[in-house]
Amino acid sequence: MLKRISAIVVFSILLISISFAQDIKKTGGLARLSAMGGNLYVMDPFFNTVNTAWNGVYNNFILADLGTTTGSFSSGGFGQYISGSFSAGRSWTFGGILARNDFPGVGVALLDPGANSTISLPFSGVVSTVNGLRGFSGVIALDNNVVLMATYKLRNTIIGLGLAYAGTTNDATIPAVGAAPAFTSEGSASQLGFNLGIISDITRNIKLDIAGTLLLPSASFKNSSSGDTETKASQTYIGVNARAFWKVNPNLRFVPIITFLTVSGTIDSGGTSTGSSDFPSLTSFAFGGGLNYKIGDFLLAGGVLFSSNSLTIASTSGVPELSNSATLFPIWNLGAEWQLLDWLYGRIGYIAITGSTTLETPASDTAVSEFVASFFGPSQRGATLGVGFRFGDFSLDAMVNEDVLRQGFNIVGGGGPTFFLITTSYALP
Repeated sequence: MLKRISAIVVFSILLISISFAQDIKKTGGLARLSAMGGNLYVMDPFFNTVNTAWNGVYNNFILADLGTTTGSFSSGGFGQYISGSFSAGRSWTFGGILARNDFPGVGVALLDPGANSTISLPFSGVVSTVNGLRGFSGVIALDNNVVLMATYKLRNTIIGLGLAYAGTTNDATIPAVGAAPAFTSEGSASQLGFNLGIISDITRNIKLDIAGTLLLPSASFKNSSSGDTETKASQTYIGVNARAFWKVNPNLRFVPIITFLTVSGTIDSGGTSTGSSDFPSLTSFAFGGGLNYKIGDFLLAGGVLFSSNSLTIASTSGVPELSNSATLFPIWNLGAEWQLLDWLYGRIGYIAITGSTTLETPASDTAVSEFVASFFGPSQRGATLGVGFRFGDFSLDAMVNEDVLRQGFNIVGGGGPTFFLITTSYALP
């Protein structure tokens, strides 16, 4: 179970002065980062999902992520979302994100974190928890998250604020018929999300990128049956991400990274019983650093991280408290990007994680058994490939299924997907 925490670390890190305009090309997205080994050490518009202040850098810009393939020639790619940022005067930008419940990240657009299979938290979401206690789907899962964003520029600093909301209802009213009494039921779920971010040139050579995210998902169900009480579940998700780009010389930047994540919550069983319990509580932090080297149209970026993660499962009747943990080191994210033609970029990367997990299971009412084992991740670790197409202000970036190279001429007329993940973007003139 703790092995899945490695995905949290990778994606949670996935994650201004006038000089920013010289460093930024308004193109990129998750496909670009993934093709460069899940790269954390570059500037990219995807990071507006972690720090809303990036909308002030990538202004007058629209990004549409088409998601990952769900099968040969199938529609509805996994993890699709759209993002936009539009200038209003010299200092302000306004924009937002529209995201589904399979959003592939951990920022303000993430819905019901425990239910998202991308980050795979080691416990269920609030909606599935309430429905599980009730024994049927009385609460509709959250979807279609709306994130509103605004940024303001103060000389060398951009401040960003994001506000997100999603909600569902599932109510029923049945009048009395004959001997059957009237019946009502109310099922609901909602989530508020907040993000506050800063991007600043704190010196001529150091750019700071820091943001915090707060998510508050909750769900409840009750009906008018005699003796029925409300079933409720709620969580608090707090994430902090910080990076710096320290210019060592005109071509080389050192990029330190620090992240912190904590998730906790409570459950009221409701129904015909009473009682409350705690969700498993998760605490995760990571730190490390890497290099970003750019000369001409060639970019080489990568680094290594250390991560520590702990999960505490509260004691219940007959079961002692369980403490599980995972240590990940090293986490390698390496990648390169270069211009092949005026309209074509090539990318290559490498991603690999080595870790150790400690898992406790109950042996009796007061004793636990402990298991320690090594693991490696992510499941599709190793080399990554990608391409980027530039047609004026329009860009299409894709992560390539590297198996197409091994297939040779068999790819002509074959049934396998050439691109695994696609992101499109357009920079408004």
